[in-house]
Amino acid sequence: MLLKDATHRLEWVTQSLQDAECEVVPFSGSLLELEAAILREAPDVIMIDTESPSRDTLEHVCIFCQVCPHPVVMFTEDNDTEKLRMAVRAGVAAYVVAGLSTERVRPILEAAITRHEIQNELAQELSDTKATLADRESIDQAKRLFIRQGLSEEAAYQRLRKMAMDSGRGLADVARTCLQRATT
Repeated sequence: MLLKDATHRLEWVTQSLQDAECEVVPFSGSLLELEAAILREAPDVIMIDTESPSRDTLEHVCIFCQVCPHPVVMFTEDNDTEKLRMAVRAGVAAYVVAGLSTERVRPILEAAITRHEIQNELAQELSDTKATLADRESIDQAKRLFIRQGLSEEAAYQRLRKMAMDSGRGLADVARTCLQRATT
């Protein structure tokens, strides 16, 4: 999907993408209509062509990257390092300055897709790790609750384990239930 912020280069960018055997789905609606268009068209990559990315454009990139995660490639004439950093922080996977030639298109798009996939894998891994740590913390807190009631650490763990087996639930889930009951 090609978003245009710089209308003077529309034909040139479209032709470069088509020469690289890319199917171009132009988007000319408002940024508020972008989410629906992304969901409807399901593009592999979102490309933005702009002379210089504005703060508004970067804010919208950030929002649609959170709502509709897709690789984003930005073609621009602006080599300002601060704008590049802002664009990458907003979710742009590839920030390409000074032109677009047919032989560069495919590698740029593939790099953006790969970077996006790696970002998603890292985000999932981080989410899984945080969930595991939260589960362990709940189990430790529940064990401390039982230890304050006079059980040894091993006995507290065995009690949690038996409760989990008896209820057919996970250890962390049982631990959270015990903690909720203790605070009510």
